[in-house]
Amino acid sequence: MVPLDVVTDQTAAAGGAARPADEDGPATSSTEQRRGRVTDRQGLAVALLVLAYFLVRATAWIAGVRYDDSVLDGTRATDVWQLLDVRLLQGDLIDSIWHLNSQPPLFNLYVGFILHMPAGLRTPIELAFALTLGVAMVVCAYLLLVELTVPRSVAFGVTLVCVVASPAYLLYEHWLNYAYPTAAFGTIGAWCLVRYLRSGRARFGLGFFTAYAAVVLLSSSYQIEWLGVGVLIVVIAQRQHWRQVLAVAAVPVVVVVGWYAKDYAQVGTTTTSSWLGMNLARSVLYRAPAGQVADLQHQGRLDALASIPPFSDPQVYSPRFVHAQPSSVAAIGALTKADGATNFNNPLYATIANRYLHDDLVWIQAHPRAYVNDVSGSVAVWMVATDQNFTSSVNWPAVRNYAWLYDKAVEWQPVQDPAPGFVVFARGWHRPAWLSFQAIAVYLVALVGTPILAWRRRRSDPALAGTLVVLWWTTGYAMATSTLVEIGENERFRSELGPVPLILAVVIATAVVRWVWQRRARDEDALHSI
Repeated sequence: MVPLDVVTDQTAAAGGAARPADEDGPATSSTEQRRGRVTDRQGLAVALLVLAYFLVRATAWIAGVRYDDSVLDGTRATDVWQLLDVRLLQGDLIDSIWHLNSQPPLFNLYVGFILHMPAGLRTPIELAFALTLGVAMVVCAYLLLVELTVPRSVAFGVTLVCVVASPAYLLYEHWLNYAYPTAAFGTIGAWCLVRYLRSGRARFGLGFFTAYAAVVLLSSSYQIEWLGVGVLIVVIAQRQHWRQVLAVAAVPVVVVVGWYAKDYAQVGTTTTSSWLGMNLARSVLYRAPAGQVADLQHQGRLDALASIPPFSDPQVYSPRFVHAQPSSVAAIGALTKADGATNFNNPLYATIANRYLHDDLVWIQAHPRAYVNDVSGSVAVWMVATDQNFTSSVNWPAVRNYAWLYDKAVEWQPVQDPAPGFVVFARGWHRPAWLSFQAIAVYLVALVGTPILAWRRRRSDPALAGTLVVLWWTTGYAMATSTLVEIGENERFRSELGPVPLILAVVIATAVVRWVWQRRARDEDALHSI
């Protein structure tokens, strides 16, 4: 017998009688109305998930987890490369953000906003914002699973175990960084997307495009081509209403394009980060045997810069390789921050990064097999449980034992990796026992199965198919760009996807189980009819 949830979802997938168009969008089916409205059962599930979310956070608080905003201290020990000098963010926010080129603007803008708050209110505001994002991600993850025809009981269990109870989400949530907001906006945007494709209502489309534009302006892992392909997929899925799609997408896309134009005019970069060449150099040139680099230099294919570790102090580069240009704007004129840390937003690093990028590509062309080995190491770090980005953080002792149990039971990780990026970066190897076999299974199922299911459902459920294609593109894009360029923090970059890959895998698994049940039911009916 087929379970009730599956029967309900199968009936929903079949569609219903059409209704007239309303003032907020084109005509939708009665099924879409039911999916768009939170039913009593869904409301109860959402309430229980939110309750469980706060119970987990309260338990973590009792265990000693606290919000880590130490980057606001403005000391050498707490400095992070992605932030401008915190004194500039506090004293000259607008001008400093305008001259930001090393990173997208939203994280620095948010930190600047926090620094303008009274000191006693900063942590409560940060925590309230983080918890709000957390609740939104939990609710949208559950509703997205239901919208994608996953049985409600399965959607509830997956969200409870893999999102609410995850130590990784708890740790990222209590850290002042852009990784958790990126994951939250990506999940919120995904739910808005499926609602937009089902209902055609502009507010959902605006929610999707705004959330995805925010991701581009939060994390340099996501560039304008990622957003552009997402827009194209939605235009194709809603081709009968393509003018409305473009109108809804216009403002978020224009904001993103405007930031790119600003960066290009200021420092000549075509990405939201001016570090691309230096990031790649850390994975290839810095780890390459000195003899390989020397041989290419002797051939005149690499210059002397290739022997200099990337992200070195400015005095190493200026005036030997580039002349630092003075400026009255401290965000780009200063070589160091007030705490003595390097100001990687100085335009000399944009010039240096471009020169590194040239040498990176030359080395890759000369040693493709070695580069493939580097990428395989990056993939290995990507497949580590993402909570292990925090093994040296202030909150790790409070969750260490729980994370150990969770990683074994849910992540299927035999042995926790104390410093995955460092091990691969320094030694070039990775133990299979450190891998999360759940992550491996999720990515295999999601990346292989999603195109097949989307193609099969393109006519019967175009909203589901379109949503799956966008989420598949997002998952593949994030994994490819990170592993091709980075090696040291790929478990953190994986966290920025949030539950999206898991949601894809659950949708595929559900479709397979449903197909098996349907086939078994047909076989039984055939036997009874004999």
